[in-house]
Amino acid sequence: MSASPGRFRTSVVRDRILGRAVGAHPGPRLIVVGALHGNEPAGVLAARRVLDALGACDQDQVSGSLLALVGNIAACNAPDPDTRYIETDLNRSFTPTHLLRVATLPDDDLAPEEREMRSIISLLDDEIGQEQTVLVDLHTTSAPSPPFVAMEDTLAARAIVRALPLPVILGLEEELPGLLFDHVLNTRRIVSFIVESGQHDDPASVDGHEAVIWTLLDALGIVPIEGGPIDHATDPREILRRAAGAYERRVYDVRHREAIVDEDYETLPGRTTFERVRRLSTPIGRQGGHTLVAPLSGQLFMPNRQPIKRPGDDAYFIVRELSPGWLNLSARLRRSAWMDTWTPRLLPGVRRRPGHEHELLVAPDIAVVLKRQLLHLLGYRLMRHTPVPHLSRPIRLLCALRALWRALGRMTLGLLRGGERAALPAQREEDWIIARRTLDREPPVR
Repeated sequence: MSASPGRFRTSVVRDRILGRAVGAHPGPRLIVVGALHGNEPAGVLAARRVLDALGACDQDQVSGSLLALVGNIAACNAPDPDTRYIETDLNRSFTPTHLLRVATLPDDDLAPEEREMRSIISLLDDEIGQEQTVLVDLHTTSAPSPPFVAMEDTLAARAIVRALPLPVILGLEEELPGLLFDHVLNTRRIVSFIVESGQHDDPASVDGHEAVIWTLLDALGIVPIEGGPIDHATDPREILRRAAGAYERRVYDVRHREAIVDEDYETLPGRTTFERVRRLSTPIGRQGGHTLVAPLSGQLFMPNRQPIKRPGDDAYFIVRELSPGWLNLSARLRRSAWMDTWTPRLLPGVRRRPGHEHELLVAPDIAVVLKRQLLHLLGYRLMRHTPVPHLSRPIRLLCALRALWRALGRMTLGLLRGGERAALPAQREEDWIIARRTLDREPPVR
């Protein structure tokens, strides 16, 4: 149900720290970030509810702490309630370029979102210590959607996220550079992920985020749900199960991102998250006078219905479901001590990146065949990649045979000339770069 504009407007935000609750006993820390986009205040409102409840309970039954933060203060305080960001999307800003500017320039030379970044980074430096820490970034969507988790697929993150009975999206960070949760995970080595909890102006979104916070507090052993200090009218986990419906704990992998190139982009009426789409036959949106149809079969994800759209924003994604067997196999392979040694030896067209211990190079013609799902299975993340054409199965088979033939030829030539390094140049501009996931090779901070 849509609500009138501004229904969920927060009061004027002055402080980055919304509040904190510290238990009487030591334990893990949960950091909650709300309103990283100014038109998504549901996470802030949910965090306030939890903080109020914890402030009135017996702290002797709390082990650890909760810290709640506000993301984009400037956008939250903008006069227009539809203001997502001032100049640049804050949740796309944690890139090397922006991070370098933030580290070297005075505040007066920074853009509004870069000043927000500086404040967030400084605060997280102060707050993240040696205790186990988990950060959850709370968002809402412009189109109708069940709540879901978006995370980098690490074994440590799986262990935490399984407590949430929600669908899970993998690979979003590969398509969207500069996400806060991705920056925190890979620089602070803590489990970090996003939860989207329905539409911006749906009251259930606040309820969903509150249930997420209580469920994570329980899973981390900070505040138990059963037998704890808070009397919940409904078990928070049941609230999430009902909201997830048929999608409970299903896992999806991102296969395509469509970017907005024209401000006149619009998603067609009736298009919703997780609906099935067929390659070259399902119309999804309109842009520049043309109809955009699904470039591959799968399920539609996060079609953009923001009132203000800008070039470079996401038009929509297409995802595909992963089976439990595939996920279990990937976990076993990642735990294998031989994987780093044998992957560049067994996969044609894959070789080590000179000077980077945990990174590999993938020849682009081989990448078309391997595609991201096989690399994900082995526990690798795409650090640099080019769009892969979505081909029909017969054409993909022909490309696979041709690429395999070329790769075997290069490998044979390389062996005759002295080994792996001679098979291909050390590094080419068109090569993909893949890397072992940080928390799979380095345990999270405890």
